[in-house]
Amino acid sequence: MKSRVILLACWILAVTTAWIPVEAGAKEQVLKLASWGPTSHYVAVARQAWIETINEKAAGKVVIKDYPGGQLYGPGDMHRAVARGSADLGVVLQPAMLGMIPMLQGAYLPFAFDSVDEIAGAYKGESLEIIEEELKKRNLKLVYVSFLDGIQVFSNKKNLETVEDFKGLRILSASPMFSRIMNRLGAAPDTSIPQDEQYMALRRGVADANANSTVGGYFQRSHEVAPYFTKVDIGYGLILVCANLETWNKLPEDVRQLMLEEGHKAGMQTLQASKGWEQKFMGEMKNEGATVTVFPEEERDKIKKIARPVWIEWAQEHGDTAKRLLKLNLDMDVE
Repeated sequence: MKSRVILLACWILAVTTAWIPVEAGAKEQVLKLASWGPTSHYVAVARQAWIETINEKAAGKVVIKDYPGGQLYGPGDMHRAVARGSADLGVVLQPAMLGMIPMLQGAYLPFAFDSVDEIAGAYKGESLEIIEEELKKRNLKLVYVSFLDGIQVFSNKKNLETVEDFKGLRILSASPMFSRIMNRLGAAPDTSIPQDEQYMALRRGVADANANSTVGGYFQRSHEVAPYFTKVDIGYGLILVCANLETWNKLPEDVRQLMLEEGHKAGMQTLQASKGWEQKFMGEMKNEGATVTVFPEEERDKIKKIARPVWIEWAQEHGDTAKRLLKLNLDMDVE
């Protein structure tokens, strides 16, 4: 009799346990997000709101913990850290990982795009699908895109007014393709000095100018040592929030969908903010003594013609996928 009572009790416990949802016993997963840059930047503000929304709506399933200010990794090695799983999520500077993922260059061609809205178009449809597939090959998942304002020229010599003004200009940059274009203009590009060391290089006269976004340059105080600011719209850098692909695939489907949907909203906020902030900080630099000018459109058109063969060379070097990106984003056919 006693044994039957014990067996009955065990059966009741087994049946009851079987009906308990798996989620009820699941432990909340902590996702470590590594970020860098000033927390007051509009991209960081939008990202913080995204984190708070995810943590609120996915409470009990996932919590994102931000490690800001480059505590874990900086922009130079963030993409590798996320790819190998050292961070679950990371704030990746698109130009920094062109070496790892060359196809990203298809949405970062110097002088090819005339506005940040055109860049946003490169992150839609088939072009986006190509980029996402290339990221997956490197164990990365694109969660959402943040848009930056245009990349301009900060000089300690003078403002730029014509194509000829680039001749002999010792200009710092992180982009090999930009350097190739600068070589064709007769400039002296230098990619050896990291972004966080360029302020001192300009101050010491090691270089004449650097290429930086308006807002980024203001926060880095570039206008203090290179007070001649020329709006030339070299390109539009992006900041990608990426996840380690293996970690991403283990997340609940509803959490993944939430992160993507809220990420899209955050990205659209940065797209609009980039335009207003660029104008705001051009004004701030002028108030602080910088000389602010706009490069003539007809002169920029000359640079585009000089740059076009460089874009084509890149596509030819990287095959059919690169050629397809030029067709999708610039309506260019490359043999």
